[in-house]
Amino acid sequence: MRQLTKFPDQTLLGAEGPFVTLYQAEDPSTLSMDAEQIKFKNMIKKALNQVDNEKLRQRLEDVPTDRMFWAEGRRGIAFFFTPEETYYYEVSSKLKDFVSYGERPNILPLIEDFQYMNNYHLLCLTSEDMRLYRGKMEEITPIDLPEDAPKTLEIALGTELTRGDNLASGGNTPGNLHGVTETSVEQDIDQTNYFRMVDKYVMDNFSQPEQTQLILFALSENQADFRELSKNNYLQDERIESSPTSLSDNEIKQHVKKLIDEVSYKRHSLNIERYQETTPQYKLGDQYQDLATASLEGRIETLFVEKDSKVTGTIDENGQLGYEGDENFFNQLALNVVHTNGTVYVLDRSQMPELKDVAAILRY
Repeated sequence: MRQLTKFPDQTLLGAEGPFVTLYQAEDPSTLSMDAEQIKFKNMIKKALNQVDNEKLRQRLEDVPTDRMFWAEGRRGIAFFFTPEETYYYEVSSKLKDFVSYGERPNILPLIEDFQYMNNYHLLCLTSEDMRLYRGKMEEITPIDLPEDAPKTLEIALGTELTRGDNLASGGNTPGNLHGVTETSVEQDIDQTNYFRMVDKYVMDNFSQPEQTQLILFALSENQADFRELSKNNYLQDERIESSPTSLSDNEIKQHVKKLIDEVSYKRHSLNIERYQETTPQYKLGDQYQDLATASLEGRIETLFVEKDSKVTGTIDENGQLGYEGDENFFNQLALNVVHTNGTVYVLDRSQMPELKDVAAILRY
C-alpha cells in the first residue's frame, strides 16, 4: 500500500482504473482495533461482490488487514484500489463509511480534507530552541528529530556560540554598558546563526523532500527575523504569532485549530465573494449540461459542490451528459476540473453559493 499526503496527487489521478474507492470512518476515542479491522474486512467483502476485474479482485483479496494499522487514532481513512496499486490517505474531516466500484476514483469526500490547507509542517521556534510537527488540519504529530538536529541553540552552534565567551569573561556586569552592548550584539549574532541553521535543516530534510508547506509558530520579532533570512520557498504567510515556550502539544494544537479556522473562514469568504462579484456570463449554477461541457473543455476555474449531494449521470467524450448507470455526475465533474488545474470545494448546503447544489466560476 502507498500512502499519499497531498491532493490533488497525479499518482492517483493518473492511475488507470477500474477503481474501488473505500472510505472508512473511525472513532479515535475508542481505539478499538478489532472493531475497525472487522469493519474493514466486511467492506472489502462488499467491494468484492461488485468487482468483475480479476486483477483488482486479487488486489482486494491480498490487501493486508494488519490489526496494528487501525491503532493510529485517525478520524478516517480513504482507500483507492486499482489493479496495479493500493493508495490511501489518512483523513481528518468527518467521513461516512462508503464503498464504490467504477472507472474513476470517488474523490468528493477526500476534497474536504484538503480544500483550504494541504498537509503542512509546523515549526515552533524561539531564540533558544525549536520543535517540529507534521500537521493535517488541526491535528499535529511531533516529529522525533535525531540528536544532531538543531533542536537547541547550544546543540546547533556548539563551539561557535559567541555569548558564552563574553559571559565567562564577566563582560556583562552591572554598570558595564560596553559589556552589555557587546553581549546584546553577540546574542543577535547567535540568534541569526541559529535561525539560519534551523531554516536550512528544515528545508533540506523536510520541506523540499516532502514538498510540504511550512507554518511558523513564533513571537512577532522572531517571525520577522526568521522570515528575513529564510530561503525556504515552502514557508507560508499564515502564521501563529505567539510564544511556543513551555507549551504542551495539546496547547499548541489549540493555537493551530484557531489558525486553521481563521484560514478556512477567510478563504471560504473570499471564494463566495468572488462568485457573487463574477458577471453572469462567467459563472454557472445548477445547469448540468453546461457544467459538463465546460468541465471537459477546461473552462471551469472554481467548482463548488454540495457535500453528500449526488446526481446520477456520466459525461461522455463529447461532453454530453447522460443519466444512465449509477455514477455520481458531480464526482466526474470534480475530476474533470481537477485534471484541468481547476479548484474544487465541497461545502455544506448553508455554505453553497446561492444555496445551489453545484456552482462554478468560469475562466475568463
